[in-house]
Parts: sequence; structure tokens; C-alpha cells
Amino acid sequence: MPLVTTMFNHKALLRIAIVMAFIQFTNALEYMMFNPIFAFMAADFAVPVSYSGYVSGMYTAGAVLSGIIAFYWIGRLNRKRFLIANMALLGLVTLLTTFTSNFSLLLILRFCAGLVGGTTMGVGISILINHAPTNLRGKMLATVIASFSIVSIAGMPTILFLCTHYGWHIALWLISTLCLLALPLIVSIIPQDPASFETPHTLPLDADTLLFASSNALVQFSSMLVIPVLVPVMTQQLSASQDLLPWLFFVGGMSGYQSTKMTGALASRISALILASGSTIVFILSLLIPILGFPHPTLFITLFLGASYSRLVSTSVVTIQFPDDKQRAGFASLQTSMMYLTTTVAFFLSAYLLPGHVMAPRNINTLLAVSAIFASFSPMIIVILQKKLAKRLIQTEHPITD
Repeated sequence: MPLVTTMFNHKALLRIAIVMAFIQFTNALEYMMFNPIFAFMAADFAVPVSYSGYVSGMYTAGAVLSGIIAFYWIGRLNRKRFLIANMALLGLVTLLTTFTSNFSLLLILRFCAGLVGGTTMGVGISILINHAPTNLRGKMLATVIASFSIVSIAGMPTILFLCTHYGWHIALWLISTLCLLALPLIVSIIPQDPASFETPHTLPLDADTLLFASSNALVQFSSMLVIPVLVPVMTQQLSASQDLLPWLFFVGGMSGYQSTKMTGALASRISALILASGSTIVFILSLLIPILGFPHPTLFITLFLGASYSRLVSTSVVTIQFPDDKQRAGFASLQTSMMYLTTTVAFFLSAYLLPGHVMAPRNINTLLAVSAIFASFSPMIIVILQKKLAKRLIQTEHPITD
């Protein structure tokens, strides 16, 4: 009888993880697609394509703000209802975008989308983790994080195909439809978060909270530095043809997906420090390929994206241990906020390291070297986090009394 219950619980947990992955896929695709498809939108809004930075910036500003607000207030709300409302609002905001050609209104709508997107996954992941036993949390996190790879493998190519052949309005209607499809899935499959009915207890916004909330973003900072220049790295440094780029991004997406799943499966058997150290070594080796001028773009994108996703999972397994169940939704929202903020800083720094936006080999190599230096600190971050967790555990088991 206990065996049947365990199997049922595992299947139910996997269904929750799959729904969360679908929600993450929808949110990530809605956010990531606006940079490439703004080339199709710009003429309708009578602005240059270079204004895409303003569009992305408004979303990021909304996401950072909502994540910070949610850190303090999400504990007072029913999280399942909050998730339903967020997906409905995201679908509505995306749909409204197709009915305007006013750029100022577009910026307002993107800010509103950021307000919703900045909290959705924090709440969703908290529900999933609060229902998962400790030994399966790494695997469940990996299932959700893998949705980012699916965005690269299937989401972006589909969006670009629709924009090319049917117009950008169709692409946004697809996102609205995905948001609509998420609603019955949440209602029927996602359970109530038991922490939603407990007395709210917010984490103090102290140095430890900020460290754990920003660690995922700090680890991903090195990858985000390179993302804006991936195309010139492969075409100029690695001699890849333009026709080969879609295939390269597909291969990279598959590598990211497989490494995410593999890291999640290994998380319960191998320490996060070993996983993070191994993936960091692979990441730095991937950067050496273009720095040294080896003409192997497929190997580069495979190692680069595979290691990037593996490093994210390794760090997430550690940081998710910091909050308790009652605090996890607010903490995860703050994490998401820090990720958006750090990504924005990385994109600005990436542009700064390319003087005059000149994609000269020397400038690109400098950027890649800086990325490698930042990446080398990742294992040290894991060590610091684990020491703090161990110290807190000792203090909990042996509290100091007067």
C-alpha cells in the first residue's frame, strides 16, 4: 500500500512539474521573443528597430519592481489563485498589444507584462518545491528550468516562422492562447500551497537573504555577458555561415535541455559543488574555443549552453534550501527580480566591453575573457552558500541560550 501511494505521489508531483514547465515556457517565450520580433513590429509603431532596448527595459523594470513587492506581500495571498490571475493578466496584456500602434502605450503594456512575469514563476516554483520531498527537489527544478531550452528548440523558431509568414500579430495571439491554455491546467492539476494557509512570515531582507536570492543571477552573469554576441562569435570567430545558425541554436538548445535533465538527476547523488565545478570547467573550455580561434561552432554552442544550464541547476539546488515553505514564494520572487536586474547589468556591460559596438576579434576576446573570469567564481559561491546553510543548521539544532 505505501508503494502505491509513493508511485501516485511521484506521478502527481511530475504532473505539477510539467504544468509549471509549461507556464515557465510561456513566460520565457513571451519575454524573450520581443527582441527578435521587434524588427517586424518597429515599422507599425513608426520607430527604429534600435528601440527594442526600450521595450525590453520596460519589461525588466516591471519585473524587478514586482519581484521586490512580492517578497513582502506574497505570503498574504492564496498562491494558486495568484498564479491563475497572473497567467490571465499576461494573456490579456499580450493580446492588447496587438490592438495598438502607439509606442508609448506599447511601453506601458510591456511594463505591465513585467509586473506579471516578475512574480509568476516565483510563486509557481514555490508551490512545486513545497510539495516535493527533499531528494526530488533538484529533479523537479531541472524539469522547470529545462523549459528555457525548449524555448530555444521550438518556441523561438515557431515565433519567427509566424512573424515571417503571417505577421507579428499572429505570434502574440499564440502567446495569449498559451496563457489561456494554462488556466485549466492550473485549476485541475496545481494543488493549493499548504503554506498559503499558514501565518505569513517574511524573510528579513538582510545580507544572507540578498546573497542567496542573487546567487543564481551571479552564476548566470558570465553567460549573460556572452548571449548578446553569440551570433558574431560563431560567424566571425568560428567561421559559421548564416545558413548554419538555426541548426547551431537547435543543437545548443538540445544540449541545454539534456544537461539540465542530467544535472537534476545527479543532484541527489553528487554534491552541488562537484556539479558546479565540473560545469564551470566545461563552460570555460567552451570560451577557449573562440578565443583560440578553433573553427568548431557546433562544439562551442554545445558546451556553452550545456554548461550554462547545468551551472544554473547546481546553484538552484543550493539556494532553494534557504527559505522555509512559508517564505519560499517571496524568496523565489526576489530571486526572479535579481535575475532580471543582473541580466540587464550584464547586457549593458557586454555593450560597454565592445567600444563603439565594433565586433573586432580583440574586443570579443576581451569580453569572453571577462566572462571566464566571472565564471571561475561560481564554485566559490557554492562553498559560501553551503557553509552558511551548515552554520544555520548547527544554530537551529544547538541554539545558544543564556
